[in-house]
Amino acid sequence: MLSEQNQAIALRFAQEGWGTNLGWEKTWDELMSADVIHHFNSQAEPIVGLEANKAFNASLFRGFPDIKHRIEDILAEGEKVVYRTTLEGTHTGEFLGIPPTEKSVKINDFTLLWIANSKIVEWWYECNLLEVMKQLGLMPE
Repeated sequence: MLSEQNQAIALRFAQEGWGTNLGWEKTWDELMSADVIHHFNSQAEPIVGLEANKAFNASLFRGFPDIKHRIEDILAEGEKVVYRTTLEGTHTGEFLGIPPTEKSVKINDFTLLWIANSKIVEWWYECNLLEVMKQLGLMPE
């Protein structure tokens, strides 16, 4: 039962909380703990707190305002849910400090959520940023 409930929370986060949707911030307010910890692409320091994570997420979506995702797989067990998606979008705004290249990217990513008491308390996100940089023409093939 807990696995199904947490999978539903994760799917709502992935769908309604997607950063190009109007009102995604409200969904985050409902689904995330105020002190959520986000581990983004194995960076040394996590992003801590709901407001810091909203600001970081908004900056990513400004870089790819047309980005779409498709959930390919989802698995839930107890308090943990993992899903894999395919992302496609065009780099028309600043992304991680990189000016727009006007190039499109297509990658796969993984998200792991720890959900306790119906709130996302910790979040791991991994994608191949080297592949993103190659597709943007910023790295040699």
